[in-house]
Amino acid sequence: MDKISRREALKHIVAGVAFAAMPTVSHAAHLPKYRKISGKLSFYNIHTRDSISIKYLARDGNFDFGAITDLEYIFRCHYTGKVHPIDPGLFLLLDNVRTRMGANRHRYRLISGYRSPEYNRELARRSSAVAKNSYHVKGMAADVRLEGLSLDSLRRTAVRLKKGGVGSYSDFIHLDVGPYRCW
Repeated sequence: MDKISRREALKHIVAGVAFAAMPTVSHAAHLPKYRKISGKLSFYNIHTRDSISIKYLARDGNFDFGAITDLEYIFRCHYTGKVHPIDPGLFLLLDNVRTRMGANRHRYRLISGYRSPEYNRELARRSSAVAKNSYHVKGMAADVRLEGLSLDSLRRTAVRLKKGGVGSYSDFIHLDVGPYRCW
């Protein structure tokens, strides 16, 4: 990961402490079950140019909170720099899709993770395709593509899971951990 300022490091730590205090994510048993996951993820954020390859699950199935904090930093709003807790079910979903595709050596290109309300309003002002109550603002969505693989195969794999939202766009796929729906 790139070097960060003390201020950014402090924001990163505060976000991690907030995440660790969330009672519903202390054990993987509280989250959706997936038969196929690797416990590892790789991302390249196209806006910040940050990248990460990390093991986010321990052998016992619990989350590695340090790794989750690192992932949340990668998923931060590039417009404001705000770090926000990300629903850990999103990491499980992204891992499950990538693993089912046999693409664990491919990293996700992250187009959009968390969006601050300010940034989401700005995007909604420019495009009717942006939801006012976006799952991005809740830390429950990611717009991604997998390096070297087709968007169509990514979409098909995600749709087959029937978990969360799957949206198709010209240069990325939207995945979220809300109710199952496709567009």
